Amino acid sequence: MKTQKSVTCSIILFISLSISLMGCSSSDDSDDLSSGCNNWSELYLAQANAYSAAFNAYATDPSVANCQSYKTAGLNYIDALEDVMDCVPNANRQRFLEDVEEYRDEVNAVVCN
Repeated sequence: MKTQKSVTCSIILFISLSISLMGCSSSDDSDDLSSGCNNWSELYLAQANAYSAAFNAYATDPSVANCQSYKTAGLNYIDALEDVMDCVPNANRQRFLEDVEEYRDEVNAVVCN
């Protein structure tokens, strides 16, 4: 359970950092803006909420099924973060990608027994 708490704390920190780093750069075309950057938070917040709910369910009942749901929700959340990659300013994009991969590795490392 310590690993799951560590991953969740890391993800929550990542969410906070992501929010401060995201936004469309001034060089984006208006077509790009209408295709997601104006509502980028909607693109991943639903997955973040599902991930949080799955974590709470797993913390309450650490069954194998809840662990699998927790991992799946975590990976879906990370996928949603990747979907907003076009909204991350170029100056922050590489660090964002590295963080996403680090968190993907952490979620994948959770063992459900």
